[in-house]
Amino acid sequence: MPLSVEDKLTIVELSNAQMRSLDNHDIDAWLEAWIPDGKFIATYGTFAGHRAIREFIEGHIAAGKEDGARHLMTNYVVEGDGDTAAVTCAVTKLQVDEPPFIIASGTYHDVVVRTQKGWRFESRRLDIDRGVFARAELQTAAVNGVGK
Repeated sequence: MPLSVEDKLTIVELSNAQMRSLDNHDIDAWLEAWIPDGKFIATYGTFAGHRAIREFIEGHIAAGKEDGARHLMTNYVVEGDGDTAAVTCAVTKLQVDEPPFIIASGTYHDVVVRTQKGWRFESRRLDIDRGVFARAELQTAAVNGVGK
């Protein structure tokens, strides 16, 4: 049976709420979006299960990588039937504590499953756009005087 409009909206809200919890540094709420053995896959590595995901995000936040950040989620496509769905969406990470600028952009590729607690991520893969790394490489080169 195809997903209902209500299911699709609930899945989009799961994603948006998870990003809002990250912006608020609410680790428990961010983690609650996954099933217990879920996976987060990103440039930083693969983290399987609540404990590994928690350790990653605690370290990420402690390192200041989410300070002043606001994540904007757009261009959702939700496809599936029954109790499983595939989701893609674009993410833009802004710095908003300073004059606003784009920190990063990318795409999430998710698998969500229906649980007794509602829809949850089985896996969430973040593909960060190449331009983010190219900018960092240019800034490092400028600091090191490369190309002069």
